[in-house]
Amino acid sequence: MQTYAAAQAPQGARPGAGAGGQQRAAMPQIGHVYGKLVEAKTRQAVEYASVALLRQKDSSVVGGMLSKPNGDFSLEQLPFGQFILRINFMGYKPVFKKVSVTPQTVSQDLGNIRLEANPEVLSEVEVTGQRTAFQMSIDKKVFNVDRNLTSVGGTAADVLKSVPSVNVDIDGNVKVRNSSPNIFVDGKPSTLTIDQIPADAIESVELITNPSAKYDAEGMSGIINIVLKKNKKAGFNGMVMAGVGTNDKYNAGGNINARQGKWNVSANYNFNANRNWGSGQTDRTNFGTQGSGNNYTTQNSDSRNGGQFQFGKLGVDYYIDNRNTISIGQNIVRGSFKNYEDLTSVFSDADKTFTGQSQRLSDNEFGFRNYTTTAGFKHLFTEPNKELTADFSMNKSSNERSGGFNTQAQDVNGSPIGDPRFQFNNSDGKTDFYTLQADYVDPVGTTGKFETGVKATLRNYSSIYDVFNRNNAGVDERIDSLSTDYKYNEQIYAAYVNYANVVGNFGYQLGLRAEQYVYAGEIPSESLKFNPTKARPGLFPSVYFSYKLPKEQELQLNYSRRVTRPNFFQLIPYRDITDPQNQREGNPDLKPEYTNSLEFSYMKTWKLHNVLASLYYRNTNNLITSLSTVIGKDSLLSTFVNASKSLSYGAEITVKNQIVKGWDITTNVNLYQQEVDVFNDKTGNFIRNSGFSWLAKINSETKLPANFTFQVTANYQAPTITLPPSSGGGRGGGFMMIPTSAQGMIKGMNTVDLALRKDFLKGKNLSATLSLSDVFNTRQYEMDQMDESFSQYYLRKRESRILKLNLSYRFGKFDTQLFKRRSNRGDQQGMQMDTGQGF
Repeated sequence: MQTYAAAQAPQGARPGAGAGGQQRAAMPQIGHVYGKLVEAKTRQAVEYASVALLRQKDSSVVGGMLSKPNGDFSLEQLPFGQFILRINFMGYKPVFKKVSVTPQTVSQDLGNIRLEANPEVLSEVEVTGQRTAFQMSIDKKVFNVDRNLTSVGGTAADVLKSVPSVNVDIDGNVKVRNSSPNIFVDGKPSTLTIDQIPADAIESVELITNPSAKYDAEGMSGIINIVLKKNKKAGFNGMVMAGVGTNDKYNAGGNINARQGKWNVSANYNFNANRNWGSGQTDRTNFGTQGSGNNYTTQNSDSRNGGQFQFGKLGVDYYIDNRNTISIGQNIVRGSFKNYEDLTSVFSDADKTFTGQSQRLSDNEFGFRNYTTTAGFKHLFTEPNKELTADFSMNKSSNERSGGFNTQAQDVNGSPIGDPRFQFNNSDGKTDFYTLQADYVDPVGTTGKFETGVKATLRNYSSIYDVFNRNNAGVDERIDSLSTDYKYNEQIYAAYVNYANVVGNFGYQLGLRAEQYVYAGEIPSESLKFNPTKARPGLFPSVYFSYKLPKEQELQLNYSRRVTRPNFFQLIPYRDITDPQNQREGNPDLKPEYTNSLEFSYMKTWKLHNVLASLYYRNTNNLITSLSTVIGKDSLLSTFVNASKSLSYGAEITVKNQIVKGWDITTNVNLYQQEVDVFNDKTGNFIRNSGFSWLAKINSETKLPANFTFQVTANYQAPTITLPPSSGGGRGGGFMMIPTSAQGMIKGMNTVDLALRKDFLKGKNLSATLSLSDVFNTRQYEMDQMDESFSQYYLRKRESRILKLNLSYRFGKFDTQLFKRRSNRGDQQGMQMDTGQGF
């Protein structure tokens, strides 16, 4: 005997047609409703029962099928709306069940439906809504990338610049509320930088400012989860796109998805190539000691960067049945960059008399490869919202860097003095990153929920860095004092429990996470080993309280304890003297920093507006920051230390408004105060840095006639004290890192981005997007630093005013028989299943 996956529409009608075969345009066909039929007394599966979905308003048939031998039924490609599920089987009374398909309930498990002698009507009430550019809830904000026009053709860095609460500096370092978050890709840690992820491969960005115990404890200011595109529509569909930008910038790519029966296959590919320029200026005064006068150093740099990277993703889902799914995926990212820099350094004495200068020409190449393999299993129990998931991720990445530095001393006229000094270097790094995780969710009673899970994260890293000096005879000699090799192993073992419930208008969630962190590093060539942390567990509690007020209002108070552990570059005890005037060195004795985070929020929702306001407080012990001190006559050494005190508190408000139909504005303002105390063990002095600052973002989207959409994004960051950059961002192009420490003040910065999109064709399948970033060319980085030994002004500018044109074409076809031939017999029997009687 045969079963059939779906009823066939009448001849001449299209999927989603109502009475009379009229097509319902602009109605998304993405809903999925499924469940299992069982006999009420014996609980045995009921096969070949007639299952039909009817429109509630006119009882017209939307879809139907015969239940399978195991009792399963599955109705896919459903439009949004209110429906009645009708089940008929000979010898049993019909069963009716109300079903609501909305953007929030696209996929629904109706559980085990019992067939018995007496009729039973089951009711369900669902919340309806529309997918917007920015969705807010009390514990998470979701930024839908497909509505962000200014990032089309760019990278994840361009996407994050538009996300409320998030700040991205010109080196790709990410801050949330001026602190470093933990960045995930598809809910898992990744070695990819945000400049290695194309914007067109991203579905959404989730921002969780105060995560519960279910999430990793890493990250002072919470978690940013970058969700990559993965389509699950029936049939096949996809998109192709290409774009060009000023100054040799190109991008192209596409994605395709095919689903039929038990299989869903999706693929994505993106290519980005670009050239950029950069410039910088440093003016430093080194204060004299023991009666000696000051001396001055001025540096000017000009750089050119170019490269390309490719991003590919393949995913397969196999639906064993309605409640069991196996998923596997593979990501491949490869790229290479070249960087050329001309750096001139001028030195003067206390009278500002010229004493010498030098020119350093550097030419570097950087390449990387990243492979991520994932596998997952998901089991849905018959009880609603009860599920078990298991996931495995393996990430392997490598990078190579090579280049040379040609330094020439010069006189006041710029003429060479003596022979040039030529150095070149080769480096090679490899990372193996494994993640294993299992989670279990079990509803308790009618309103409670119990969650628990375990996770293991294993990372192995190795790096070899060799520096050579070419003498006058042309012989290359390895410089042992500048060369190094390094290895480290990092292991994190975690387990958590969460319990949530609701009593009237009061809700609560209590959670506890335990993480055991093990780290060991070594320099094999010097037989040196470092074990800065002991293998002992840390406890990270989280507490959430909420209270619902009348008229769509809600209050929430939550607390969590978090940790930020030092990364490889902060720990490695190697001194980088690529630029002799600005040297850097890691500290293997760094301790992890621990943050206690408290947040109070208020949310109010209207029909066309909503507001989320928060007060937050963070107290951090052992904050990892950096200190800069003068060494020698005119050089600066930056190293990492643990601060003795750090706290941050502020207020943030995010407002969404529909000014008129077709014009939406999202506004985000963050006001904050920061204080940090650092003990300088070299001088015995405390360094205190504190200050008030604020960040504002506005995103305006306007629907215009003739299928035009106009978007404006404006950002302003007020002057703020400096803290070390996040380890979660960063560019891969070989640029020098901005020297930040607890001793500085970053000047204010503002940018405005514009984008205009035009949709073509009847179904808006073809779109053209024209965007201009940093309209007024104001995006740059300026910083002032000062302590008892030096003062410094630093300016950094990258190419930021870029005009881009992107074209995209979307295609697709609903076809439930995509992977197999049609059966004439099956078509005929399928049409006889249920033509619909009025309800």
